[in-house]
Amino acid sequence: MILALAQEKGWPCRVISPAQFEEMGDLIGLPYLDHQEDGSALSRFAPPEWIPRGAGPGILLIDDFNRADDRILRGLMALWQERRLSSWALPQDWYILLTGNPEGQQYSVTPVDEATISRMLHLELVFEVDSWAKWAKREGIPQKAIEFVRQHPESIDGEQTTARTLTFLFRLWQQYRQPMPSDPQLALLAHSAVGPQAAAAFVAYLANESIPLPSAVDFLEASLATQTSLLNDLLSGDLPRVDRLATLGQNILHYLKAHPDLAPQQTTGLEQFLLLPELPADQRLVLMHAISKEGHPVLGQLLRHAELSRLVLG
Repeated sequence: MILALAQEKGWPCRVISPAQFEEMGDLIGLPYLDHQEDGSALSRFAPPEWIPRGAGPGILLIDDFNRADDRILRGLMALWQERRLSSWALPQDWYILLTGNPEGQQYSVTPVDEATISRMLHLELVFEVDSWAKWAKREGIPQKAIEFVRQHPESIDGEQTTARTLTFLFRLWQQYRQPMPSDPQLALLAHSAVGPQAAAAFVAYLANESIPLPSAVDFLEASLATQTSLLNDLLSGDLPRVDRLATLGQNILHYLKAHPDLAPQQTTGLEQFLLLPELPADQRLVLMHAISKEGHPVLGQLLRHAELSRLVLG
């Protein structure tokens, strides 16, 4: 995320991992003699290679800072407090950002004292499905994988199964041409990348996914007959796939959040979908309330239909 931020702003970004520092010289640099005009000499420290040289703005990312040895951690504190160490200083307009894992959650970290903690601002990152889905789509993660996370956010337990390990699994799955449950390679990939519960859930999800979902934009621009046919496919049979229909609804809502101005064809497609007799009443209610809560500009067009306006006003 930090590297993407630096790229977006066009700033340089230097990354260091203090857990790799073995000696204080890795942190403050090595000593040298600075000879003066009067013939005397001063002992100074040459800045290490990782120190930025040019003026900012830029970002110095200290990654996994609390995996460093306690001695290195104590030395680093002067860097984010005074922006200097020994004989050298950080150039102007360079921002210092640190990443670290929390203590006491099976992470191999060095305890950080209150003096260090009180000298920084703290942000705790929490996994959020919609944000990840938007990023995953931009990164080319397969749509089936994105739908799995939307339907099973509980599979991310924060231990062996995280957003990172799941993304790693999906990239492997994509690299190996998306094997299905009939291929034993799928189970091998899943169980080697994530926890057993998430691996089993992903394999089961693919086994039950007999009807592919179109993208939100394709569905909104589809004809009435195409939309009706998909709903009939999802809801017919001994086991209606209401979960798949709910995923389609979430995909549409996510698309609306990212696109405040719909094309006329998409507005028409949304209207005809919400008015389909085949659409379950609870799904129609959920979608209308979500659109109303979001305050999307298309709401005014939808409220022209008495059946839809009653859902909101009621």
